[in-house]
Amino acid sequence: MNVLNIGAGVIGTTYAWQMHTAGCKVTHLVRSEKLQQYQTNGIEIHCLDLRKRGNQNVKEIYRPEFVDKLSPDNSYDYILVSVNSNQIADLLPSLKENSGKATIVILQNLRMGDDELIASVLPQDKYLIAYPFKAGGGKNGNRIDNVIFDLPLTNTVLGEVSGEITDRAKKLYQLLKRADMNPKIIKDIIPYVRTHYVWGAVCVAAYIKAGSYDKFMEPESIRESYLAMREGWEICVRQGINPRAVSPTKLYYLPYPLLIPFTRWIYRQKGMREMFEGHVSHSPEEMKDMVYTLLNLGDKYQVNMP
Repeated sequence: MNVLNIGAGVIGTTYAWQMHTAGCKVTHLVRSEKLQQYQTNGIEIHCLDLRKRGNQNVKEIYRPEFVDKLSPDNSYDYILVSVNSNQIADLLPSLKENSGKATIVILQNLRMGDDELIASVLPQDKYLIAYPFKAGGGKNGNRIDNVIFDLPLTNTVLGEVSGEITDRAKKLYQLLKRADMNPKIIKDIIPYVRTHYVWGAVCVAAYIKAGSYDKFMEPESIRESYLAMREGWEICVRQGINPRAVSPTKLYYLPYPLLIPFTRWIYRQKGMREMFEGHVSHSPEEMKDMVYTLLNLGDKYQVNMP
């Protein structure tokens, strides 16, 4: 398979790197002013790979192909898009014109409403959506510090907006399976990404408010975060989505005596601290944007969100 990844951020690079390791031909589209730097130095990867049973700390100089232009006569099978959420609107017209026969994979934590923006520009048969719940981390210059998880719930969830199980979704599933990124095809991808956006925004807000990872794990901080999530999911309800029917969101409505110990157990798992700290330090403006997007939607849908 021939795969193009747009950019050199944490998520896209992690997935592209694993596809490259699995035998795919992988290319990264980077800015012209950085092309020579990437061609010369590659990308330095420091990965805590929790799928490994031996030495889990992987250090590697990743050297795929790098280009600074995309033309419609390309030979890519898939184009991975995992840019910052505030960049996707500017990218869509170029993707529409230059993606050729490739399937576009929107591989990111989409802001609520970005799925509608994408649908307004790209034909439905040109793209599918995936949620990269398998990996996370941060970036410092040319170095990626990432974590690849091995927990049962850390899937790479993917699906068609239509809910169909198509051949191209099955092929992507097989590709991600070969890359050991735990894929899962679901029919309700839009409810999934919208409810998970709430989860992500609130977790970030709770972490920043707590001021440290240790305080973030305290029972009162966790309880407050779930109160806020349930407020955010009321937006989904008013959009016609039932969060209690979406997995694993439905688990987050369990009684607090069950939910808080379970969450503390999750947060204690190896790699969780690194993921949260990496996300917030790498993309503070994007993280802040997630929170305020949610609050603005609360105003729009007249949801009380104390």
